Amino acid sequence: MKNGRRPNIKAIIRSIGALILLTVVIASASAEAAAPMSSLGEYPAEPSLEKGAQRKRLCVVSYDEYIPFSKQLYYILAGLEKLGWITEGSLPFDAESIEKDKLYVAELYHSLEEADLGPYLEFAPGACYYLAYEDEESIASDLKKRAANKDIDLIITTGTSAGVFVKNLGLKVPMVDYSATDPVSSGIIASANEGTGSPYVWAQVEPSLPLRQLKYYHSIKPFNNLGVIIYGDETISGVPDIETSAAEIGFDIVKYNIEEQPRESRQDKEAYYELVEDKFEEMSAENIDAFFLTVDLINDMEYLRPCLDHLYARDIPVYLMDDVSVVEAGALMLISANDMENVGHFVADVIARILNGSDAGSLPCVYTSAPSIYVNYDVAREIDYPLSFEFLSVCDRIFTAKRNKP
Repeated sequence: MKNGRRPNIKAIIRSIGALILLTVVIASASAEAAAPMSSLGEYPAEPSLEKGAQRKRLCVVSYDEYIPFSKQLYYILAGLEKLGWITEGSLPFDAESIEKDKLYVAELYHSLEEADLGPYLEFAPGACYYLAYEDEESIASDLKKRAANKDIDLIITTGTSAGVFVKNLGLKVPMVDYSATDPVSSGIIASANEGTGSPYVWAQVEPSLPLRQLKYYHSIKPFNNLGVIIYGDETISGVPDIETSAAEIGFDIVKYNIEEQPRESRQDKEAYYELVEDKFEEMSAENIDAFFLTVDLINDMEYLRPCLDHLYARDIPVYLMDDVSVVEAGALMLISANDMENVGHFVADVIARILNGSDAGSLPCVYTSAPSIYVNYDVAREIDYPLSFEFLSVCDRIFTAKRNKP
């Protein structure tokens, strides 16, 4: 990639092979993604409340401050708006403002509490919860009280921890979970295809996401030893799929684990990221030729490059599991299978049918997204990573220091 070098023919051939693989996957994923909408049952998606009926009340349970949760929640609400459950133009935020102003779920919820969303939906006052920052017994008590008093009609949960927490409460109120890494392995639902195991529980399933991602990454530039640093629960970080992909593709895993740490205060964060950076320095000394950055390890972008630089000093590429903003901040590449807009519409359709009377556990859970490709070109040059023109031409976004190219 440096001036004066001859084209790397093998790298170009590998990239073309990766493009062929991606094309096949995109075509099959698009076909799968379109299927579920036509099989969501007898209850309609459009609002069917009687005139003058009380608005349906929603609440949200999340784990911590995480922008992808916020963006996905926006697209679910946009889907409900498209279906007529929310008055057009009444949402008090959009996807751009969430990214620009770093609006987390609690901030979105507060603005939704105060907004007039129309005659069908509202958000229950004070009913947004963060498991990482609040006492779980108090959250459980409040949710049980609200459920008993019929103060809430549906609970939206974000990710694995929140989904498991609410499911285990056994409330007689429908819950809808999105963005969990593996809702079946984590116990939120019993099955992705044969009913969830409870009439009150539903979870969005993106089948084997880390497995598919690692196949893509390996096809672009094969690796023999993959490094991963896991924060907290291994299921949330996709370890079962990572191990499956290692056996299927043929590579070894070098894995470090970090127990959950307090990260709320500035002091807590600094202590935590000092620990994380130490782990990255240790990992850089291992015999790895690629690294997979999983969810929830680095959520604060000012700490990202000091950690990754230990790997980049040895030209080790850093691939992502989630969140395109991390590519912009300094990771090499994300092949994302999370089509937030269409996933949001899928989840919104499910919510609408539940509110109209469908059992949550009877509705389809699987939605396979078509992948998108994001690359940090400056990092690729820094570590001499082979990116052919053919590959770059199909990227959804290329980040550079001079400009961000859509």
